Amino acid sequence: MVNWAECQFELSAFRAKYRERGEAKEIHNLIIFTILINNIKSAYIFHHNMKLSISITAGVIAGIILSATWYAMAKSMGFYEVKVYVYRNYLTFLLILIGVVSCILLTKRQNNGYLEFKEALKTGMLFSLVFAVIIACFNFLYYSVITPDTIDYFLSEAKNQMIADKIKEADFPKYLDRVRANYGSFRLIPPVLFWGLILSLITGALAKKKEPFVFGEN
Repeated sequence: MVNWAECQFELSAFRAKYRERGEAKEIHNLIIFTILINNIKSAYIFHHNMKLSISITAGVIAGIILSATWYAMAKSMGFYEVKVYVYRNYLTFLLILIGVVSCILLTKRQNNGYLEFKEALKTGMLFSLVFAVIIACFNFLYYSVITPDTIDYFLSEAKNQMIADKIKEADFPKYLDRVRANYGSFRLIPPVLFWGLILSLITGALAKKKEPFVFGEN
């Protein structure tokens, strides 16, 4: 997998190299997108070589797909466009649904068509946990490296809205703290785990099939 510390150093070097030519932002965006695509390839190769759990591999790939799509939407629609976050949330739920159901069914197929409910639950939750961690990592990268001024922009917009709504200035910090919390690195982890649990319970209940007990020969 790609070392993010090394990548951040490379980004700084490229920005410095191309700043005078006015190409720093384009080079920055190209590197970020290349890193995300290379991570999908790395996840597949790593799974093939190490025989990792289906849930872990699928969680990593789903996280990278969401990260790449999120970045691509922000790049095309605008980093300050609210619709980007709406579409990101829809895609997040879709990936949870596809990931949980696929991992449980693939695990059942690996077990020759048999699957305990607790195994299905563990499979779905492991996928959801890995997916949530990848999202949290990219969330941090997005707001600290890719577009570090986005949070300040939305805080400014929120403040202007509070002024228009004639909210007391003494209440500003409380409302702004709520807005800032929406962009925290771990903000998406609880809802991802919640929906992962719900979908794992439903899919596990529908897909479970106990292996018949076979009496030994005397």
